[in-house]
Amino acid sequence: MPQMAPIMWLFLSFLFLSLIYLLASHLFFTMAPTLLQGYSPHKSFSKLHWKW
Repeated sequence: MPQMAPIMWLFLSFLFLSLIYLLASHLFFTMAPTLLQGYSPHKSFSKLHWKW
């Protein structure tokens, strides 16, 4: 395996972390409305979130 530049490692790790962040936020916004159904401010917040 050829030696990669540190910039390449930095870019790859940044890409990996952003992918994990996107997946986690997607899971949070799909799971949280079902978990917190009795919490009305969260309902209005999720409506506002999906409007954008």
